Amino acid sequence: MMKSDQIKKLMKSLKGIEKKLDILVRLQKASMPKPKITPLEKEVLKFCDKKHTVDDIAKEIGKTKSHTLNLLSELRRKFRIISVRLKGKVVYERI
Repeated sequence: MMKSDQIKKLMKSLKGIEKKLDILVRLQKASMPKPKITPLEKEVLKFCDKKHTVDDIAKEIGKTKSHTLNLLSELRRKFRIISVRLKGKVVYERI
């Protein structure tokens, strides 16, 4: 079983890795031409402000959770958003 200080050290390492991955995503996005986005994807982007969950976004745009997850997945593939865990919830952020 891991000790408390080992767990803290591991968590610190994982956060460092996460930050580096975030930088790599942002650099890759900057070096690529911006992909075209649909009007509905543009609507979804309005709610990618690190405050809205998938359920919130689905309600705001009037689509099912499944459809909204597909839209978010497509925006992630286009390097337009990342998902972030804040206060125990997964929210989305424009990049």
